[in-house]
Amino acid sequence: MKDSFLDGLNLITLNKEINSLAEMTRRFFLFLMIIFAWVSFDSKGFQTDEGPNFSNHSGKIQNQVNLELDSKELKNLKAVTGRKTNLNANRVLINEEEVTAVDIHTRGQTTLNFPRKSLSLDLEKSLEFGQGSRKVKMKHLILLSLAMDKYYVRNRLAFGMLQELGMLDFFYSYANLSVNQASQGIYFLVERPQDWAIQEIKSPIVIRRGYGHSIAKSKTEKNLSKEDTKKYVEAFKQIYHSSAMLSGESLYQPLSKIIDLENYMTWMAVNFLVRNGDYADEVFFYIDPKTGLFKVIPWDYDDIFSAIPHEGKMMQSVSSSKYIFSKEDDLDKKIADDPYLYSKYLEILKDVSARLSDSVLKEIFESTYAELYPYYSDPEILENVKFDLYPDASLDKLKQELASDFLLIQGARRLISLELGQN
Repeated sequence: MKDSFLDGLNLITLNKEINSLAEMTRRFFLFLMIIFAWVSFDSKGFQTDEGPNFSNHSGKIQNQVNLELDSKELKNLKAVTGRKTNLNANRVLINEEEVTAVDIHTRGQTTLNFPRKSLSLDLEKSLEFGQGSRKVKMKHLILLSLAMDKYYVRNRLAFGMLQELGMLDFFYSYANLSVNQASQGIYFLVERPQDWAIQEIKSPIVIRRGYGHSIAKSKTEKNLSKEDTKKYVEAFKQIYHSSAMLSGESLYQPLSKIIDLENYMTWMAVNFLVRNGDYADEVFFYIDPKTGLFKVIPWDYDDIFSAIPHEGKMMQSVSSSKYIFSKEDDLDKKIADDPYLYSKYLEILKDVSARLSDSVLKEIFESTYAELYPYYSDPEILENVKFDLYPDASLDKLKQELASDFLLIQGARRLISLELGQN
């Protein structure tokens, strides 16, 4: 146990050292992009709205989750072992309502090496959760610790942009998790993507893509036959078989009968705008019952605003497909390298850039700050930042990060407009 604990601490330290270097590179890239964009567009009379305004006002923490654990269970929760564990709670209180938890377990991968763990909860009955005026009832929920999400903004910003584009509709909201009446810090309460797809829009199947376009996990609606399940799995595999065998319009047409390419390319375009460094295995595919086509549910955006993609190549600066940030997955590589598909992608990228206007982005960034403000204003909650990858979180740091992230996306949009034109 001691060795596992020390290994966990060493991994956290290594992550922080690697992150420090990446942050220096990111800031240098941000500086160059902003300077280039300003010089280029000021000379052309390009007009933009002002940046976001971050006003301090007291908001309400809408979602409170309280667990009562005995000393053994608390030790299991806090242990840095890198392994998942099940928890038995003596009592669960959510938004002041007591509920029985059928199952509680830690989840995730790298975040298991941090003291603050992400959790999955299955409740005996559905409870109401809220984000602003939106209310939903759920009995299965995920609590993401955001331990690697800089100042807890990256997932929220990306989800807000994807929601604006109609790419994401499952519930998400910040939440305060307490254990034995002590705050465990800022969490992101999220509806399970599989539940949203199967229960709310009646999709027959959800597939989580793994590395090498493997099927990491899948879930089906309970009455789906083995034959139909096999049919959908084979259709997913056919995407990659066709991509390897065909090209150009001869590929685009049959692919369009399996997967909603506009939907997929929109997801890729957002990943470019936010410089998502790791997304090949951070996506779910589901069948849209209205069209019978695969669509995607985006997932996990704590690695955005990266200097380089996950595969470690600055391909966007040396490749003709520089407007695709990562080519880690074979389908993304095909879209990047095939002139016909890439031309289709560029049209969608221009549309996405136009739809995520400065005014739209301002609203997303300002809402993110407003939602986080009550958490940052509570010393007991904010004290937990010391356990995470970015332990220097404060309201001033939060404002600075949001302002620089806004400029990074704004600079990317300006470059797209300059080089590709506007839709």
